[in-house]
Amino acid sequence: MALVVVVSLCTLGPIGFDIEEHLRLSLQSLLVCWLPLMLGWRAGVSGVIAYLCIGAAGLPVFAGYRGGMDILSGPTGGYLMGMPVAALVLGATTMNLPTELTDRKRYIQVGVGMVLGHVIILTSGIPWQMNYMPDLDILDTLKVFYRPALLKSALGILLTVIIFRVKGARA
Repeated sequence: MALVVVVSLCTLGPIGFDIEEHLRLSLQSLLVCWLPLMLGWRAGVSGVIAYLCIGAAGLPVFAGYRGGMDILSGPTGGYLMGMPVAALVLGATTMNLPTELTDRKRYIQVGVGMVLGHVIILTSGIPWQMNYMPDLDILDTLKVFYRPALLKSALGILLTVIIFRVKGARA
């Protein structure tokens, strides 16, 4: 299952869309938050760590098709370092759930998890980024990130709905 996480992150993680001026939506954090909710903490954490190692080695797998140690040690490195923590927390939330969750409860769990994962990533990234940009305004930064984070959370719910519907149709 960790291989699914690594392949998904390496192939889809670098892709991003400009929603509007100065507002970019990358698939990277969407996948980092969603996959552990679907596959569990072991696959999530090991897959995310492998992904970070592949990117650190220089392969262009990070957002915007970038890679290398300079990305991990630069202003956005804190966001990347928060990703395994988010994967661990989110994957762990699924461990003791009843196996027979209703679809509605599963969608709520995914939505809350997606938001929580983005909060964890931002909580790691913003202080790190402030080391490079001491005048960084936290409120302005949160204003830039909250809409894409909520949109990614909604996309995570949508992906879950689609997968559960397809899976249910085949059962």
